[in-house]
Amino acid sequence: MSTTLDNISLPTNPDVSAAEVGKDFLLYINTGTATLPEWQMIGGQRNSGLTRQAETIDVSHKTSGGWSATKAGLRSWSISLDGLVLLQDIGVRAVSLAFEDGKNVHVKLEYPDGSYRTGWASVTEFSLDNPHDGAATISGTLSGNGALSALTKNSTGGID
Repeated sequence: MSTTLDNISLPTNPDVSAAEVGKDFLLYINTGTATLPEWQMIGGQRNSGLTRQAETIDVSHKTSGGWSATKAGLRSWSISLDGLVLLQDIGVRAVSLAFEDGKNVHVKLEYPDGSYRTGWASVTEFSLDNPHDGAATISGTLSGNGALSALTKNSTGGID
């Protein structure tokens, strides 16, 4: 595939990495209802890292040959949010309100191809950093409350 403008054609690099760039993963918060969500992007995002983990259960025994053995126990997930302060941003204001009121939030992490994961979370940390020589930033932790959905692709490839 090439790009053409006024009979000038530029070739497409065939050796482009299939790796995704982080800027194309976006975090949204639902300001509608559970059945009719209204997804608001959390503005100013710089990072919305997803961590999934399981507790470690020791299942070692005397006849395991001197080696420990483990199984995965209870699973959990969290999203670490970092971004710029945008005072009038609906998504940021919704996260702040949820923290202040101790309410769960319904979140969606959208992947570059339009697929996404959703889940309910508690806002367990929400901080403001306003240095004298830099941009004002927010950071927070959204700790999962229950399961995170499987990776889902909607019919239009975009946001539901």
